[in-house]
Order: sequence, then structure tokens, then C-alpha cells
Amino acid sequence: MTGRETGAAVLLVGAVRYALAACAQVAAAEVPQPTPCAGWDLGTLLAHLNGSMADLETALRTGRLDGGPPQDPVPRDLRADALPDADALPDTAAGLLWACYRPRQQFVAVAGVPVPAGIVACTGAVEIAVHGWDVSEARGRGRPIPPGLAGRLLALCPLLVAGREDLFADPVAVPPAGSPSDRLVGFLGRRPRRPSLVTDE
Repeated sequence: MTGRETGAAVLLVGAVRYALAACAQVAAAEVPQPTPCAGWDLGTLLAHLNGSMADLETALRTGRLDGGPPQDPVPRDLRADALPDADALPDTAAGLLWACYRPRQQFVAVAGVPVPAGIVACTGAVEIAVHGWDVSEARGRGRPIPPGLAGRLLALCPLLVAGREDLFADPVAVPPAGSPSDRLVGFLGRRPRRPSLVTDE
């Protein structure tokens, strides 16, 4: 990304900040908790979030994104305890933000197709923010995505999530007066358990 794409960097920073706050101080007892991602417990979600941040860092740094289609969650009895993924998130996030701000390729090859790095970063911001919300819900915190961040991501979603198969569930109806956070997660197939309050976070 170049100076023309600093808006993408701002969105990515906001999404990472929100997700890290949602993931702070996860306890081992919380790992088996179910999440809004069907079939995924909190441990699986944290492992996925950590891996997604690492893949995005590699993409922005090298100009290549080689990830395949999303994989089904690994059954709990076949997967190691996920707390190491929670512990690794701050370092993984730091590497991602470093890659976002340092000089790099202007395009990222996604399945062989060159995509502007700013678009890749914005898409990553959507995924990181919504998974941060998933973590918050799984932990019973119900902390909404900050309205400024959620509103900007929601405006970009029709462009960034055009082909949502195997990525997000079908949109869920949310009252028009719902907060930007509720409307964003509803667009991405989540059903807010209770209306969230609009804050200035």
C-alpha cells in the first residue's frame, strides 16, 4: 500500500485493536465455549483468527496470498489447547500492522489474480473485526464493534464480500435503527442477541 491507501491501514488498525481487546485474558475454561460461527468453539476461532492475521501479514509483505478455501474446524479431541493462539495474538497483530505500514508491493496475487493491497487489507479488516465480535459474544461480553469502524466496513462490504460462499452465512435481518455494529454483523450472517448501544469507542 502507498500513501493513497492509508484509509485501509486505519481500518485494519481499528479492527485489530477491537479484536485484541475482545481476546484479552482468555481463560482455559472459556476455550470450549460455542461461538456464533456454527460448529466452532472459542479455541477453534482463536486459532483461525491468529492464522488469518498471519496469512494477511505474509500477503502484505510478500505480495502473495496462497490460502485455500476455508477448512472445517478440527475436532476438539484432535486439536491442542488453543490458549497458545490467544497468547500469540498480540505478536501476530504487531507483525501484521508492521507489514501494513512498511513499504511493500502495491498488489497482492490472490489465486494468481493481482488485487490492490488496500483492498486485501480492507477485506482482512472486515474478517478480523467480525471475528473479534464473535469472540466477544462467545465470552458473554456483548461488546459492539465501534460505530465509526463498523459503519465504514459496512459500506465496503457489498464490494468486498460479493462472493460470500464458504466465507459468511446469508445476511440476517436487523432493524434499520440497529447500531452500525449490529447491521455489520447481520450483513455477515450473525444475529445479535440483543441490540447494542451506540458508543464513541
